[in-house]
Amino acid sequence: MTTLFMINDTKQPITLNRKLLIYIPAFNCADYIVGLVDEIPELFWRIADILVIDNCSTDGTVERLQRARAEKRWPASIHLIQPENNLGYSGSQKLAYQIALDSPNIQNVIMLHGDGQYPPELLNQFLPYIESEYGVVYGFRDKTSYPEKEETPRPTYRIIKLLSSFESFVTGHKRKEWHSGFAMYSREFLSKVKLSALTNTYHIDGHIQFVSGELNEKVRAIPIWKRYKNFRELNGLVRITYIFHVLRLMVKFRVFGSGQSVAEDHFITYKYSTLPELAISTDHVRS
Repeated sequence: MTTLFMINDTKQPITLNRKLLIYIPAFNCADYIVGLVDEIPELFWRIADILVIDNCSTDGTVERLQRARAEKRWPASIHLIQPENNLGYSGSQKLAYQIALDSPNIQNVIMLHGDGQYPPELLNQFLPYIESEYGVVYGFRDKTSYPEKEETPRPTYRIIKLLSSFESFVTGHKRKEWHSGFAMYSREFLSKVKLSALTNTYHIDGHIQFVSGELNEKVRAIPIWKRYKNFRELNGLVRITYIFHVLRLMVKFRVFGSGQSVAEDHFITYKYSTLPELAISTDHVRS
């Protein structure tokens, strides 16, 4: 069981009424965030709650969301979390999953990046697995299935494929990709994960994959494509640093285990509002 828990001492509790949560991590996504939410298929506005965690953006990301919602651009409200400090990619995930676990109605959580690299139309691919035996359903970029749509630059694509093969070999858990930020996790699976023991690095997605393997969780991979036209390709130094960091983590996991036996208490302070409402409350989460 996770060691995280929520203490809600405010008059505006987070109320998630649907069985599915779409979580959108955002940091300086002002140019993309509204268009991304626009693209969410209409069905998901009826079956899912949508939660944006903004990591202290300085480019007007929140203001863009507030303005769009005030214009009644979307058919339902959006839940907005604004941490007091930037939690990073990893920390915002832990917070989102804890919120889901503290909301008894939520049965599955889908992560959709706020920068639009994962097209929202791909959300439809999760539909067959919402009520299934799979604890983890993740997307893997696949130029074979989507030769015209997959935009990952070829050098990065090859590196991801090679890294994923190596990680599968080292860990003993075969995965088509260890670097996908487009995934759906079931409540049952998340309830087994010690969230605060997950890595605080950008490779949290791979760590969750490793934990799923250690727990013998049923996992499903679905082919997807990524959009890269509006994004700058990683330079050589960044690639080398990322590869080194990933390899170090994988060896650490293999030698010392997933780290799930170790968890530290940590409080996160954040503001919560339901767009377009601007009323704000403060909650504390141990992570």
